[in-house]
Amino acid sequence: MGKGSSKGHTPREAKDNLKSTQLLSVIDAISEGPIEGPVDGLKSVLLNSTPVLDSEENTNISGVTVVFRSGEQEQTPPEGFESSGSETVLGTEVKYDTPITRTITSANIDRLRLTFGVQALVETTSKGDRNPSEVRLLVQIQRNGGWVTEKDITIKGKTTSQYLASVVVDNLPPRPFNIRMRRMTPDSTTDQLQNKTLWSSYTEIIDVKQGYPNTALVGVQVDSEQFGSQQVSRNYHLRGRILQVPSNYDPEKRTYSGIWDGTLKPAYSNNPAWCLWDMLTHPRYGMGETSWCSGCG
Repeated sequence: MGKGSSKGHTPREAKDNLKSTQLLSVIDAISEGPIEGPVDGLKSVLLNSTPVLDSEENTNISGVTVVFRSGEQEQTPPEGFESSGSETVLGTEVKYDTPITRTITSANIDRLRLTFGVQALVETTSKGDRNPSEVRLLVQIQRNGGWVTEKDITIKGKTTSQYLASVVVDNLPPRPFNIRMRRMTPDSTTDQLQNKTLWSSYTEIIDVKQGYPNTALVGVQVDSEQFGSQQVSRNYHLRGRILQVPSNYDPEKRTYSGIWDGTLKPAYSNNPAWCLWDMLTHPRYGMGETSWCSGCG
């Protein structure tokens, strides 16, 4: 009897080729303006407690755009931030027989951005190979009583972790209206096919070109994929409001020179006495009290 031989199959793993690209775009209102501004440029901008640049000018976080406005009355709108959005987080699984519906009531929005994706997308064969797969979703809006498909989406590829993407829907109907995410691919019934889909969030977008007068602000744009699933926190090291201080006062050294001539000058100061003076005398956001110092100014 002859002796047979066979070569075992080595399972193959296809490379992950789906990569989320989620742009965080946010404007943070800092305070009443005008202010002096960042202490040391991008070293003073911290994302998740990490400065964009380190002390030796090396990049800690790549692909960051920062726009600063000091808070002047006539300041220009921040470039690249021509719209504002309000995000509603869902994090809801979308199943084949259960579309997810939400009602939009906001009257002044111009567009909707829907963020969706898969928890994983991979199919394992009987031989153990792990291959790409695909799943199909529809974004539908209820118009004149019927559901109209606005976006027909196919996610195709392989990922062993969460993958998110976004689409923008324009030409919105009168409010209120319903919008839904519908899965067209049957749900997986086996561990060999991972293709769960989710509706992560929707963002109501208002197109606006706003200068934000008298408001000091920082606009930040960054690819949030490099932060994984973490929410991106922002912190800023700033010198604050420009105050009215005596003309003979050096705000950095906190010293006075010569005899004060009774006039004031604008300067950044963290001296509590002149910060209090600012709050007591400023006519817009302070108490506007000047009668007890009619000779000052």
